[in-house]
Amino acid sequence: MKLTAVFLSFGLAAVCSAQTIFIAGDSTAATYSAKQAPMTGWGQVLQEFTKPGIKVQNRATCGRSTKSFRDEKRWEHILRDLKPGDFVMIQFGHNDQKENRPAIYAEAETAYRENLKRFVEEVRAKHAEPVILTSVARRLFRKNGELAQSLGKYPEVARQVAKETNTPLIDANAMTTEWIRKAGDKGSTRFFTHVAPGEFPGYPKGSKDNTHFREKGARAVAEMIVNDAKKQKLGLADCFR
Repeated sequence: MKLTAVFLSFGLAAVCSAQTIFIAGDSTAATYSAKQAPMTGWGQVLQEFTKPGIKVQNRATCGRSTKSFRDEKRWEHILRDLKPGDFVMIQFGHNDQKENRPAIYAEAETAYRENLKRFVEEVRAKHAEPVILTSVARRLFRKNGELAQSLGKYPEVARQVAKETNTPLIDANAMTTEWIRKAGDKGSTRFFTHVAPGEFPGYPKGSKDNTHFREKGARAVAEMIVNDAKKQKLGLADCFR
């Protein structure tokens, strides 16, 4: 009886439908070179959490928005490589909000919303699975100690698009906001690229970057994303250990 029970439990184990998890996003998810250490994107370390045989293709690129990612044909290349059953994790917003840069600006309620919807439609047309992620929070504390919300309407629009299109949503903005707030102003610096002058070769003058993670922060964010996918029992979760 015990052997039968064990056999059945293995038989019910979830199997990931994907060969590949693609990431379309900006610098917060991007992969960095050794010269840029300790800066690390959450997509750079996601492979550590996947089951054997699942490949992460991190196409997230610094400085890109929903507009420029398509304009530069980066999205086209994902669609070209996409196979049925694959997953595409889509996270933009940090650069879409930059009104002073027409090449990347995408207004939240109009262009950004439509760009996300189009991404979803095109992934599904390839018989693959889109997953929308809200943008990770910036570490920006006010003088009164409160964490500022610097991303405007973009996280909420991403939530709305996910609901309207019946697309799985991982609310990375909500999770990282709470994570940074809990760590506090001083404590949260250890997750971001805050380095002393000369501490790393790539930062002779040091750095106080409140947007981009260092390895410890990137790994924590990737783990949050994985755990949330599992908590929601998303199809994507079956790709993770």
